[in-house]
Amino acid sequence: MTAQRQPAPWLPPGAIRAVGRISHKERSRRAAARQRRLPWEARRSQLLEACLNAFVARGLEMTTMNTIAAQAGVSKPLVYRHFHNRYEALLAVVEQQSQALLDLLGLDGAGVATNDFESLIAGFLRFARESPSGFRLLFQLVDASSGPAKRRLEGLRAELGEALTKAMLAGVPSPGEIGWAVAGSGLGQLMVSILVGVAGGLSRGEDPALVARTLHRLLQPDWVIAALQPPVEERAVPLGLPFDRA
Repeated sequence: MTAQRQPAPWLPPGAIRAVGRISHKERSRRAAARQRRLPWEARRSQLLEACLNAFVARGLEMTTMNTIAAQAGVSKPLVYRHFHNRYEALLAVVEQQSQALLDLLGLDGAGVATNDFESLIAGFLRFARESPSGFRLLFQLVDASSGPAKRRLEGLRAELGEALTKAMLAGVPSPGEIGWAVAGSGLGQLMVSILVGVAGGLSRGEDPALVARTLHRLLQPDWVIAALQPPVEERAVPLGLPFDRA
């Protein structure tokens, strides 16, 4: 009968039994790694959320790819698989938040609103209240910057202004020449500026009822239409000069 060969005879019996086994620490590390392997879309959503939080917390200039990776709890090479640099990451999250706002307002991307004027105002206030980070990124941080992200925001503002203008005129029985006056007056951008300025209070924790009442007073269609009415021409008053006489 041949003796069974013992592997690594110089090791104690306990160490020999542990050969080939995975430690508890290594097993936990591998399990965590498997959990971190997300599908592409799920991973991108996670990174966009991390981008939003990082840009809002640290500002546009201070946020780096390292910052985004740390915020998401992933490695920097993984972030680079989705974004070439922080500017591309910023544009991606601005596009995401812009689309979220347009969806909330019921806009189709061409300035056509399915909601009335009051519903558009209410939807914008809801976005500011429920997505304070998205509101701050779009209308405070990016609005004061430059580059592709700012140009995307300008497009968003134009869509909002056009939608507000059309919705306001839809409630006018016979807009006639007023519609042309509104279209060329820059009124849409004025309404957006008022809306952004007042709604910003919600992201700072102001009373929603107070904000809504303020907007209701500032964005009354009646005063807008009255302001666009052509002025009444004053009658010429004779000065009594010689050339005025027959």
